[in-house]
Amino acid sequence: MISCLAAALLVLVGAVHRVTSRGTGRRHLTAFFLSMAAALLISAAPVVRLVGDELVCRFATNLLQLAAVRSLVRLARGTRDPEPRTARWPLVACWLVLSLCCLDFAPHRAEVATDAFRWRPSVVAYQVVLTAYPVGCLVVFMRTLAASAADRPAGTFRTGLRVIVAAAAATIGWGVFSGLPSLWLAVTDLAAADFLPHARVCGLVAVVLWVVGAALTTWEGAARLVRTRRDIRAVTPLWRALVAAQPQIALPARHDWAFTRYRRLIEIRDGLLALRAHVPPHLADWLTSPVDAPTRAAAEVAAALVMRDAGRTWPRRPTAAATTPPSVDAEADWLAAVSSAFRRSPVVREVRRRARLDAERGHLAGEPPPS
Repeated sequence: MISCLAAALLVLVGAVHRVTSRGTGRRHLTAFFLSMAAALLISAAPVVRLVGDELVCRFATNLLQLAAVRSLVRLARGTRDPEPRTARWPLVACWLVLSLCCLDFAPHRAEVATDAFRWRPSVVAYQVVLTAYPVGCLVVFMRTLAASAADRPAGTFRTGLRVIVAAAAATIGWGVFSGLPSLWLAVTDLAAADFLPHARVCGLVAVVLWVVGAALTTWEGAARLVRTRRDIRAVTPLWRALVAAQPQIALPARHDWAFTRYRRLIEIRDGLLALRAHVPPHLADWLTSPVDAPTRAAAEVAAALVMRDAGRTWPRRPTAAATTPPSVDAEADWLAAVSSAFRRSPVVREVRRRARLDAERGHLAGEPPPS
């Protein structure tokens, strides 16, 4: 049950990290989480009972664990630009050695509780390879990640990196303990039946640290993703009205939330610029009460859209130099406020109504469009 729960947590964290992160590191870290989750799932007691052969499950688990730690090496090397190629042959060689060793001692599995089996050369070689390769990979990963954490500013991301370094250290301890049962059964008072439960506890501690570290490093990305989606929804009413009236402002689409937000902000600004000549100079007379800046901007958009449909324009008035927002987030907040007023404000609805009446009166009177 514990193994299944830990596997589910790893799958969840891997999926979240896949969605909220970018770059090749995302692929390597997701591969690590999914490989470890599969290893834990295969080693779970219900799966072992279903398969009916503990040795087969243990062998498959070990192969997946080696693949998982190789993903960590690729993640560490991926911090360099360009990313150096990570050779696959050491992993394949380890898999081959484990397979040959397993073929040698598998026929003697009935003797697993005896000292003769534990110190059989193929069993010892299996344990040494299973321990040495992951430890080497994790040491490389820890050194790279510790150096990266030292260069990061204080925050949840740096804390998460440090927790992941601790998780890698715990995984080394787990690997050294669970990967060398012949040694530990010889030097401790543990019975063979008690060894595996102790190894699973060590593994659970390591998994919890991995999950906590991954959650902390993913937090900022997840928060950014939530804000991006919120901004897209907030500016959509204004964006939709402007694009419907002026299809030429639409830019090529791309299936990326961050790009979509940035594209919509640009399209809205282009649409507002194109509507400036259609803003009635007497719009202030239609404002029945003092309003804030976003509501006034929304009222100008509503009136300009009506006058544009009526074909009426006015000479562009000189305007104060536009101040550049300090960030894309500030721009998104401003346009979200304008979009909200454009959709919900009664002042904007009243301005839109008066603009329509004004346009109809001008049309009935046969007035030429102002220029």
